[in-house]
Amino acid sequence: MTNSWQTGADQRPARDVAAGAAAPRSGPPRRRDLLEAVVAALDATGQRWAWQGDAGAPERWVADTGAKDLDIWYAAPPAPGDPIDVLARTYAAARVAEAHDPRRLRHVSLSVETTTGPAVVDITHGDLCVGPVLLVPAGQATIDPATHRLTGAAATADLLVRPVLRGRLPGPERLAEARAAWDAAEPRHRQEFVWRLGKQLGGRVAADLVAVAGGAEPDPRLPLRARLRLVARSLAPAVVGSTWAQRRSVLPAAGAAGPLGLRVRGVVVALVGTDGSGKSTVADGLHERLHRYGLPTSAAYFGMARGNLPGVALARRLLGVGSTAPAPSSSSSSAPSTGSPASPGEGAPADHRALRRAAAWFYAGEYLWRYLRTVAPAVARRRVVIADRWVYDLRESPWPGSRAARVAELVVPAPDVLVLPDAPDELIHRRKPERSRAEQAAQQQRFRELLTERPARCAEIVVDTSGDTADPLAPLVAAVVQAAHGPRRRRR
Repeated sequence: MTNSWQTGADQRPARDVAAGAAAPRSGPPRRRDLLEAVVAALDATGQRWAWQGDAGAPERWVADTGAKDLDIWYAAPPAPGDPIDVLARTYAAARVAEAHDPRRLRHVSLSVETTTGPAVVDITHGDLCVGPVLLVPAGQATIDPATHRLTGAAATADLLVRPVLRGRLPGPERLAEARAAWDAAEPRHRQEFVWRLGKQLGGRVAADLVAVAGGAEPDPRLPLRARLRLVARSLAPAVVGSTWAQRRSVLPAAGAAGPLGLRVRGVVVALVGTDGSGKSTVADGLHERLHRYGLPTSAAYFGMARGNLPGVALARRLLGVGSTAPAPSSSSSSAPSTGSPASPGEGAPADHRALRRAAAWFYAGEYLWRYLRTVAPAVARRRVVIADRWVYDLRESPWPGSRAARVAELVVPAPDVLVLPDAPDELIHRRKPERSRAEQAAQQQRFRELLTERPARCAEIVVDTSGDTADPLAPLVAAVVQAAHGPRRRRR
């Protein structure tokens, strides 16, 4: 996943999500709005496209409230200005599945928050395939331009062969459509289609599929036999590498399935920012939105000011180096920078230099313990952990420039999504005027610079908390959903 940063006159990064920045909206779209936007984007490309599934599938999708896909076939590969790009920019769509290896089905699945819950649009591009089984090359896919429906052998492949290879027999209406399309298919396309099926699935399975297309009663065991041939094809030496790369989507999700029916994993979202930037507001809003989405959440606190890390309060009392309560003038005493030395901490005497050096290492160990005790178990349960602050505080407090900060960032896994709630400096100061405006502005700027380092695994997001954006959380929700469905890996 990649990020694109935009800067304004004040040099603050604009909102960012791996799928693209969303345009301001008054709220989640209706499914009808989403469908119309998809059709407009498809038509605007000038490329061939068609609905997949039986007649009426798009209208049923509009009326649905679940996560059933809206399946679309699109002739061209993804490119700027195509429907995938339009949905990402307009609706902050999250990419919940994608595959681009030419040896297998190539597609992108996008999830969008709508007024009736998350809706999924799955766009297959190029050849019609099921896994590594080529059904119809893109150049041979025929379409009715009036209805944008597949016709001929392509329709039979979509309506009959695709569901059988996925383990189920089509219903009577869908089967009738597949047979009508087969009767109307060009003889040359039918011959080539039968030859491809026989070569990839074996003569018996291919013959049974053709017989069903011609009107024969389907054998109830046909889906199982077809699935076994699909597995054998997927493990063939020529394609086993691509199958392994797609193992997260190939293997059944079972107990790891999320609200979209796809495999999910735990996600760590870390919020950083100076006092008054809006961290609590963003955290509360994100908890609510993700609960509506169907993703469970947990909260964690990683700041120093409250003496919350296990053992810190006891150590301060035993060593007599200060109160465990936050100082009235510095409830957020840390910032991600190695600039001028910071104050020793809440009430710590300035001459405790050696103690503060040691305290930095103590904090590093405590951060690791806090992660192992609080965050890791929640991630293992596939929850979204929303953390107030992260280990980046050690860069400046209690000992600026300590190697402990670098060690902590190495041993404590990076957050999947790093979030900076942001607003104009004067607005931030009005919310929390306990410190000088210049001090708050300098600290917030250092957090902005932290995001440009791209330390997160998946995405860095700036959330506008000024009140000028209609739905400032939409790109953040999309980034979290995308991270939950993607593999855990560090970006290069």
